[in-house]
Amino acid sequence: MKTRMTIFASLLLASFAFTGCDDDNDDNYTPDEKIVNVLQEKYPNAQRVEWELKYDHYVADFYLDNIEKEAWINAKGEWVMTESDILFNDLPQAIQTSFNESEYKDWRIDDVDMLERVELETVYVIEVEKGKQEFDLYYAEDGTLVKTIEDTDNDDNHHPVTVPEVLKTAINTQYPGAVILEIEVEKGITEIDIKHENIVKEVHFNSSNEWLYTSWDVKRKDVPANVMSTIIRDYATYEIDDIDYKESADGSKLYIFELEQGNDEIHVKIDTEGNVVK
Repeated sequence: MKTRMTIFASLLLASFAFTGCDDDNDDNYTPDEKIVNVLQEKYPNAQRVEWELKYDHYVADFYLDNIEKEAWINAKGEWVMTESDILFNDLPQAIQTSFNESEYKDWRIDDVDMLERVELETVYVIEVEKGKQEFDLYYAEDGTLVKTIEDTDNDDNHHPVTVPEVLKTAINTQYPGAVILEIEVEKGITEIDIKHENIVKEVHFNSSNEWLYTSWDVKRKDVPANVMSTIIRDYATYEIDDIDYKESADGSKLYIFELEQGNDEIHVKIDTEGNVVK
């Protein structure tokens, strides 16, 4: 999964337009009873509860079974997200194994969070750093690395997000049985990370909610022989760094190779017939 800077999908809907933090500095602040009841119903054994306002949401910081948690409730009185601060050793074993076999295994682990959000599958975020570099690694419960985000602003807060019904319908139609893992918006393009047929796929929509393309990582052994033969024939002196498969709304289906030769890096597109596409 390639590293990229992202803007969380908190900008996706006007109702989640986070224009600034509206924190209440009163240590004794408590929201309306209906909001408090939502927390009590979901976490009846919550202890040491403290409330504050963040981005038009009521946020409860509390402890449950000695785990620090942060629950977000919207103005309608609906639970939308809980962030739990957990230990690396408390991660699902599949995630621990995946991380320990990754290129980040020797990086310092700064923090580990579990994110539970309405309508989205649970994901786990491992924050790592090395020198001046910091990344957030998002994992599905089965150990699949969903995405890697460079942390450039030291923002440790995760925000609740929602998936518009029109996009959920489009995904369910095109990728039956898919589960939604993440959603984000960058430069007007909505990217939704899904898991479909045991593959993490990135589905992209434009600002009109029209499907543009879907891409996912492909292993060399899964590339058709006719496609690989073109690479071997025309780019024999290059090393394969990464391979993506991309299917687009215009009907095109391409394998995109990231190739390296010394300091030279190129991207080569090859269609399913084995032809290089310019």
